[in-house]
Amino acid sequence: MSKVITTTAPIAIEHLKEYFADKETAYVIDYANSELKGEKLLVYLGNLDLPADIEFETKEDLEEMILAYAGSTFIVNIQSLEITMLNLLLENEVGISITDELQGLLDHWSVRIKSLLLYNLHTVDLEELNDFVDAAPKDETDSLVGVNFVSLLKYEELGHIITGDGNNLDECINYTKYFNDYMFKGKNLYSYWANTNNILFLQTWAVASGERQNILDELTTIEKETENDTLI
Repeated sequence: MSKVITTTAPIAIEHLKEYFADKETAYVIDYANSELKGEKLLVYLGNLDLPADIEFETKEDLEEMILAYAGSTFIVNIQSLEITMLNLLLENEVGISITDELQGLLDHWSVRIKSLLLYNLHTVDLEELNDFVDAAPKDETDSLVGVNFVSLLKYEELGHIITGDGNNLDECINYTKYFNDYMFKGKNLYSYWANTNNILFLQTWAVASGERQNILDELTTIEKETENDTLI
């Protein structure tokens, strides 16, 4: 069982030493009493890259932090922010005010998440599906604003947005760099996509694997028939 240390940010040296002595150690940041807040706190935690979460006492503090998180350009794993963002995208009540700026960022995340329906076809790598993906509207942006949308792929609930009734392939965008480049903390999008909580990935992988196996079986049968014809 991991050891959890409640502390402020920046984290005191003696508390940091505990992590390096025991890698099961995790931190909960007391936001209200921390010196670092907003984007500065995200940068700090992102650079440390230690298991940490943030505890909020007021909705104003959460509003400040979720706005910074929604517009951040680097990946940082903060469960409280991930869950809040997921609920906002699902239009669940989370008890905070949605400003025009935050709504703009939510829309920014939403179009990328919904376009993962197209990315799902891209991962299969079949010629006819590749043609369909290539024919979709393209966006070659390499902007990392809102990059933490990939962090939500570990939550099964995100599938409700990707495959929801309000989403269809005709409206998806082919984000060529997102789909192909290693731009997510040195990893590609597939590194986040391929996980056991992603039902769409599991279903597609199962079907695609079965289809490939059927093709291989058919080719094997043809080869054997050809060999038999040659022997005759």
